[in-house]
Amino acid sequence: MSADLTEKLPTNGNDSKILTAIKDLEKKVDNLEKKVDERLHDTRPIWHKVVADIARLQAGQQRLEEGQIAMRAELSNVSRDQIVINDSIRKIQLDFHTMNDRLYRLEMNRNRPNSST
Repeated sequence: MSADLTEKLPTNGNDSKILTAIKDLEKKVDNLEKKVDERLHDTRPIWHKVVADIARLQAGQQRLEEGQIAMRAELSNVSRDQIVINDSIRKIQLDFHTMNDRLYRLEMNRNRPNSST
């Protein structure tokens, strides 16, 4: 508060007490403003660090989310590949059973007594 406006007012017994109280209040406000400025000056580097830390955390979270998306896509590819492998194994098993049945029938025909002799 740059100008003291109370000096321009007329003074009497009661007014001087009010003016003194106003001046004291102005001093207290000025002191409070100085303390606030000092505290802001003291805490400003802390707030800058907090803001920077939050920005780094958000960037890290973004990288994690992008990694999860990539992992889901890769998991989908692996699942498709697993389906192809399972189908191939089933086909091999079916071929094995078919060959086993044919071999069994051939052996049975070979071991059957010849009726022509």
